[in-house]
Amino acid sequence: MKTRTYTAHAALAVCLAAATVTPAMAQDASAEPSAAEDVAGAMAADAAATEANTKTTAAEAVIAEAVIADAASTAPVAKPCELHVWPTENYLGIKMGLLSGFGIVGALADQSANKGKVTTIKDLMREYLGPDVQLQELEKINYLDHLGLSADEYEVIVHEPTPWNEDLKDNPELKAATKATNKKIKRGERISDSTNPCYSELITTHIFYHKAMMYGSNLFTGWVYNKYDGDTRVINGKGQVKNPLEEFPPKEEAMVETAKAELRNAYSLDFVEWAEKKSGT
Repeated sequence: MKTRTYTAHAALAVCLAAATVTPAMAQDASAEPSAAEDVAGAMAADAAATEANTKTTAAEAVIAEAVIADAASTAPVAKPCELHVWPTENYLGIKMGLLSGFGIVGALADQSANKGKVTTIKDLMREYLGPDVQLQELEKINYLDHLGLSADEYEVIVHEPTPWNEDLKDNPELKAATKATNKKIKRGERISDSTNPCYSELITTHIFYHKAMMYGSNLFTGWVYNKYDGDTRVINGKGQVKNPLEEFPPKEEAMVETAKAELRNAYSLDFVEWAEKKSGT
């Protein structure tokens, strides 16, 4: 019986303990969902923030790719070949078969741009057909096409003009440099430092005004054209051609613009004819 009583008391104790503990446990249990909700909420917030950051990062990556793609599309594409160009300041003049020395060859002494001083043929050619104008005139006629070169493939590199022969007399360094350049041309060597295997060079040697009683006035222009495949020169064209002049040099101020246009046009016609007949292309 005692055992049973004990057992009964023990069972009762267990039941009382259960009855006593259950409210506290119930209270704890009722509190636990609130803490769980807080944790779940924090986790959800973290997940939302992570997702937002991921979306932002992805959006930034898309924008960066778009910027890079746009920059790549607008960046100039490097051209594989080079054309090196030398305009000239070597203006020459002959009248009646005699070297004029750039004296007065029918030139103006009272042009508005040159009031009070005599204007020579050299002065007029330099003014009307200077190195920059030469390049502009060549571009107008798409000179690369006349040389059989593609503007999409050839990068044009412009050098200092070839000098006037008279300037060599008082400048030993310039004379030596010009002499060395001429030797390179004769040997078939490049005259620039470029090592590009796809390489060409166009050298303007002189612009020459000639006037004779029987033949009238003409503009002669000379060029040298060399094209290379690696170190081997595959084209060598050289020589000069001429086209007639009627209004140059201008005899009065009203004819200045006409004479200027005529001189420039004669230069362009010279190149077209030279490219066809003497460039070697």
